[in-house]
Order: sequence, then structure tokens, then C-alpha cells
Amino acid sequence: MQLTNSVNYNSQLVVLGRESRSISQSELAKKIGFTQGKLSKIENGLISITQEELDKISKALNYPNNFFQREEKIYGIGLSEFFHRKKQAVPQRQLNTVYARLELRRMEIQTLLRSVDIDEPTFFHMDPEKYDGDVEKIAQIVRATFRIPNGPIQNVIDVLEDAGAIVIPFDFEDANIDAIHLWNPGVPPLIFTNFNRTMDRIRFTLCHELGHIIMHRKPPSEDVDIEEQADRFSSEFLMPKNEISHSLGGITLPKLAALKPYWKVSMNALLKRAVDLNKITERQSRYLWTQMGKSGYRTREPIELDLPFEKPSMLEEILQIHQSDLSYSYKDLSNVTSLTEAEFQNIYSVGKPRIRLIK
Repeated sequence: MQLTNSVNYNSQLVVLGRESRSISQSELAKKIGFTQGKLSKIENGLISITQEELDKISKALNYPNNFFQREEKIYGIGLSEFFHRKKQAVPQRQLNTVYARLELRRMEIQTLLRSVDIDEPTFFHMDPEKYDGDVEKIAQIVRATFRIPNGPIQNVIDVLEDAGAIVIPFDFEDANIDAIHLWNPGVPPLIFTNFNRTMDRIRFTLCHELGHIIMHRKPPSEDVDIEEQADRFSSEFLMPKNEISHSLGGITLPKLAALKPYWKVSMNALLKRAVDLNKITERQSRYLWTQMGKSGYRTREPIELDLPFEKPSMLEEILQIHQSDLSYSYKDLSNVTSLTEAEFQNIYSVGKPRIRLIK
């Protein structure tokens, strides 16, 4: 926090606010009539600013003044995202915008959580290196710990939220990102998820993120691909080897289509599972992948096989508690989260309460 003779401001939030609006430093400086050098010093907390200057920044970025005066600690991206972004064909400026918006949502949710009582997350750490890289065994242990019955998982979002995570629909705009999770001190795991996907892909993605939460809390060995490990975890978590193997013999496209609604995973995931478990020959595999491609199923499986939507509820319940039990208006909620009322209503929605008020 930079204390000046004029007005308090948090220099890091000037940066976050600007990046969240996808505006460059030079663009913002021009918009508010500052030199870029002056704005750079403001963003680095090197100079004081007047109330008038703060007002200009506030108006240009469409955030209320108190947005720039918050004192919360700012965090960066997590370990799994650090390794994953190496593979992302997303421009850095676009990633900066996504990361800034994620951090702001994290701060807002952390503020809202101060007034509600939720159970401690039940997630735990299992280092793959201590299990000789046996990711599948880790997935089996997590299923057992979460008391998931044999067979397909009926609702992945319920499993994650019952364990203490909050699944949050997030607009990644046109960035090719399925999900990013944040787990910082004082907040349960937040899984920001691109719901502009088919439900089978969303379910696999959520279990992939669960794999990261469970397994990846320290840098891996140089030869370890944590994305590949998270995919293996997701496959075993959704399609346990001992339970699905007998169904994967004699695979055909019609059989894949029949298995999809039962196991609640994509035809592509089922075929890959058959390959990984050596249930089909290499020749059969090539033939089936070719048939999937000719049918267009590599990019879009039949609409009539789309899985039912699974709806997150925890965040909506947190908001409902504020409205129904704490008598917060939308204006109150926007004030406490340092957003304009219009933006708050655009970002957040309200559902039915399940959690408890702190007394």
C-alpha cells in the first residue's frame, strides 16, 4: 500500500484493474492524459496521486474509487497453471487479462466468505513421486476417500463442492482455456470453469483440475508432465480400470455411443481409455479413430448424446445468504466487492441457500 500526501491507493490494483480491462499502460495513460512514465510510476507505487487523479483512473477503468484502495494481498497464478501455460497458444496480453480477472474474482469471493460458515475443504495432498508415478492408484484412493460408489460418477460438480471446492462459471472469452483453479490462503479451492463446452468435456476438465489439486503442490521432476498426469487421474477417476474394462471389448462406434450416457464421458474419452487399457489392437484403434473423424465426432459428438447439465450451487448460495439472511441489497454487495452495481449483477447470480450464517 502506497501512503501519499494526497490519497491512499494500492498500486497493484491499478495494474490489475487496467489488465482486467485489457488496456495497455500506454493506452490508459493516453486516455487519462498522463505520460506513460507517470502511470508506470503510479503502478509501481513510486509517486503519490491526488483525488482528482484517482478519479480519472477510476472513471477510465470503470471501477469505483474504493477498488483501488483495497488492502488485500495479491496473488499470482498457481503451479499447475504455470506449467500448463507453456502449452497454451494464447497471447500474453490475453492471458494477463484472464489472470487479472481471476484474481479479482478471488478477492471478491474471499470478501463474501467472511460472513458465511462453510466446512473446511477435505482435499489432501498425494505426491505421485511417493507412489512411483502410479497416478491411477491415487485416483482410486481419492474415490474411496470421497466415498464415491462403484460405477460412473453421477454429478462431478456435486462431488467437488461437497469436498469443499467452489466451481465458478467463468468467461474466458475466446481464449482456448477450459479451466483454471486457484487455492490461496483463506479461500477454498476455486475452480473457474469454461461452461461454453459440452458437459462431458466439462466433467473431464473438472476431474483434471482435481488431479492438480491433489497431486501438484510442488515443482515436479524435470521429466514429469503434470498435464499428462492430471489427464490420467481424470480418466481413472471417471472410468476406473477395474470397473470399465469388461465394457471396452469389441468396441464399435455404436457401442461407444451406448456407453457414453452411462459413463457420462465422451466417446473420444472412452475410445482412448480402451486404447490405454489395451482392450483393442493398434489396427482397431486406427480404424475407429478414422471412423470417428469421418463422422465428425472428433470435434462434435452427436447432439442427442449430450449429457445433462450439472449446475454449480455454492457461489449462488453464498450470495443468497447475503441477500436473504444478511439483508444485503445489490448496492451493498457491489460496495463490499468494490464493483459497480451493474458489473456486480452482470458477474454474479443468486440461488437457494444451503450454507450457514456465522453467529
